[in-house]
Amino acid sequence: MNSKRANRWWESPLVPAIVLTVFYSVGLIGHFLSLTRPLMLAITPYFLYGFALIPLWPVVRERRTGVYLWALSTLVITFFLEVVGTHTGLIFGPYTYGPTLGFKLLQVPVVIALNWLIVIMAVLNLTASMGSSFLAALLVGVGAVLFDFVMEPVAMALDYWTWQAENIPLQNYLAWFVIAFAAALVFRLLRLRVDSRIPFLYVAIQFVFFLVLRLFLVERL
Repeated sequence: MNSKRANRWWESPLVPAIVLTVFYSVGLIGHFLSLTRPLMLAITPYFLYGFALIPLWPVVRERRTGVYLWALSTLVITFFLEVVGTHTGLIFGPYTYGPTLGFKLLQVPVVIALNWLIVIMAVLNLTASMGSSFLAALLVGVGAVLFDFVMEPVAMALDYWTWQAENIPLQNYLAWFVIAFAAALVFRLLRLRVDSRIPFLYVAIQFVFFLVLRLFLVERL
């Protein structure tokens, strides 16, 4: 009985919601204060690695081999595309990563593939009840683009990455759509399932975090 209660306690989105809201709120305040902003940037990669466990751990606990293989493939493919993109500019447009996201492999922060996976999985949560795999994948692509659209000015201002062009190229958003659409379509056609809503909760909180920074901080930097 105690074990079952512990499982229900962990699987409830309430505890992760409280933890994520508290820490992202602290981070938001820390970014607005010039005194603490350097510390916030310094701990950003460690924060992202550590807190990625919150949306991913419930998925791991569901023990679905197909989801594991899809997630691993998504991690590898998105990282490979980022490597090609940074070296050639052919996929997203010409850009380079700054130091804020931490350890890089082949000039790409390793944490970036985790971000791709969690964002795609989060929007898949919203489309789980849709009957059409194609339509669901379309919505995942649109959702991923919306997330990136809100994040881009903040990412540039905080030196996550830098575009060589003066403006963010449309090619970047098209690439985000195609990659997220393809990953989601494979997920749906394989009839995979993730029951946990925590990935969506995590990305929703991140979305609000970036939206507030975009609206009230970017112009001041």
